[in-house]
Amino acid sequence: MSRTLRTAPILAAALVVVVGMALPVLAQKKFLEKVRRHYQLDATTGKCTLCHQLQPKEEPTKENLNAYGKDLAADPAIKPALGKDDEHKFTDDELAAVEKAAVSIEAKDSDGDGATNKEELDLGSFPGDKASTPDAKKLEEYRKKAKK
Repeated sequence: MSRTLRTAPILAAALVVVVGMALPVLAQKKFLEKVRRHYQLDATTGKCTLCHQLQPKEEPTKENLNAYGKDLAADPAIKPALGKDDEHKFTDDELAAVEKAAVSIEAKDSDGDGATNKEELDLGSFPGDKASTPDAKKLEEYRKKAKK
């Protein structure tokens, strides 16, 4: 048996694994787009690390969700949008469920850093990363405006 024929099944299996791992990731980009638009996030904060704790060269998956991503995925409002593959055409209602879940967890402090998820999103830090916190002075001003 030639070397090419022996390695072909291994390469095919590897391709199936790689494509299979990418499917959930592609579907979740629609979630990020919805949250990015709702909170008017820029390219710095409106990226995969909003919900994922990624190592270099690592792709976002449900296994590497950060604290914010886990809270978002656990919120009952998001249930209609979960479990879809990249072929799925998300409906407006499914994407609205993502937005509803994000709003539902705004008052939480997912990463335990003393700022709510909404405060962090509005002030440009990551609600799933305890090391990423809003500037103290900006947070104080934000809270004063919110009380008015």
